[in-house]
Amino acid sequence: MEDKQFKIELLDIHWLENSLEEDDLCAHGQVKVRIGNEIIVDQREKKDHWNLRAMAIHLLRTLENNHTPDTLVGDHLIPCCGHHIDHLENSEEVHIQGCFTGINYWVRHTDQKIKLTTELKTEIEISKNEYESEVKNFVDQVEEFYKLSKPKQLPEDNYDRKGYELFWKEWNRRRMLLDLK
Repeated sequence: MEDKQFKIELLDIHWLENSLEEDDLCAHGQVKVRIGNEIIVDQREKKDHWNLRAMAIHLLRTLENNHTPDTLVGDHLIPCCGHHIDHLENSEEVHIQGCFTGINYWVRHTDQKIKLTTELKTEIEISKNEYESEVKNFVDQVEEFYKLSKPKQLPEDNYDRKGYELFWKEWNRRRMLLDLK
């Protein structure tokens, strides 16, 4: 049995049932996330799915940034939805809009450590390497799902297409930083 203090487990990943695979731009599925002895989400928490694409980009952002009530990297680290990608003209980040449903835990950088705090106040401190490894593993599983899927039909709307392209540009830039460490 693993003795990790922080664990993200991908339980299921899929495209929406009522959509063609090439039209669905969001990977959906189930995850189990444990911080210390507290399981903050597992498959019983939400009957259908979470937006794993948005979750992955939010987690990538926490590699460099805190995620606290005052400094969010996204509305939720584990979001229900991600209906639309917004972007500003001169920004390297996108904003994924969803509904108001999701789960948060707080991520704070302290020297070479990461402090994780759940909404129920469970708090752990782990090395940056351990945190980065867990995020990398999850992100790579989501990315592999995209790579094994049919090519995506990009949105016809220029704004939406650019948002999707900027999303992957941000993803690749942030993911590449992990390989440089």
